[in-house]
Amino acid sequence: MKRFADDWIQIRTEYLEEHGLPLYLNAIVGERGVVLLDSGVATTPDTSIARELTDAGLRIADIALVVNSHAHPDHMGGNGRLRAIADPQFAAPAAEATWLEDNDRLIRELWEPNPEAYRLDDGDKADIAGLLGDRVRIDRLLRDGDRIDVGTASLAVVTTSGHSPGHIAIHDEERRILFTFDDVQGDGVPFARSDLWLAPLYHDVDRYLHGLRRLAGLDFDLMVPAHGEHMDRPAAQRRIEDSIAFVDRADAFVAEFVDEHAETGLAQLADAMGTRLGPYGGVNLQTMSIAKAHLDRQVRSGRLAPVWRRSTAEEAR
Repeated sequence: MKRFADDWIQIRTEYLEEHGLPLYLNAIVGERGVVLLDSGVATTPDTSIARELTDAGLRIADIALVVNSHAHPDHMGGNGRLRAIADPQFAAPAAEATWLEDNDRLIRELWEPNPEAYRLDDGDKADIAGLLGDRVRIDRLLRDGDRIDVGTASLAVVTTSGHSPGHIAIHDEERRILFTFDDVQGDGVPFARSDLWLAPLYHDVDRYLHGLRRLAGLDFDLMVPAHGEHMDRPAAQRRIEDSIAFVDRADAFVAEFVDEHAETGLAQLADAMGTRLGPYGGVNLQTMSIAKAHLDRQVRSGRLAPVWRRSTAEEAR
């Protein structure tokens, strides 16, 4: 358990040991209880959150509000268990409410919007469902500029829409702390005990860049990501610059790739990005998503035109 200020607590989760990536949650102690930023996966409340709050002299039942930064399993999978234990209120980006409340829709629209290129098998779906746990209704829909009053602080909601369609950052302006969750991704995150990295993930190139530049312009001394250690402003600015540089490098890679091929398939490009752009493991959710994002940008610029044909799965029927 680590503190950034008298009332901010950082929670180290079990995610590193179980899934190979560090994952930190954060909580602030307010006048009306604890406000928790993200809830981890389905098992996190009973393991990491309970332990770390106890170490801080608090109880998990003290959680009055959970703020989900976005609708990915490692950030909202613990919602159902927290509702059962502590019955807090839940706040989350308005743009992702349907994903936060519906596991089937989330899996279908996030992992399988392009099943010809990438499709989960039944085992993968079961694993993701296990991380997601039970869904809860979102009590408060957050939009850019909203404020979360915790009594001891007023936290600003900053919509970045980068890593996911409605992704938010939380800015504690008084203490000059910026919680960026998954938005400042650099070149990705290395997996523990592996040569592979988790590639950056975004769905719209221009929105991602806009969000990164907006974060760089905020007034903060400390930036706190979800999948790594906190950093001071100079280090944070370098990480933001690295994130922008990755997008430029990916854009150049895609432009060169499509110039070399008369016809480009999404799976073909995702595989190339997952092996040649970085050690990202070929075709997966991350490489498929950024490949589609950069192809869409090429279409918007007029350099590419989409072509529809009967899928190989349909041809095999």
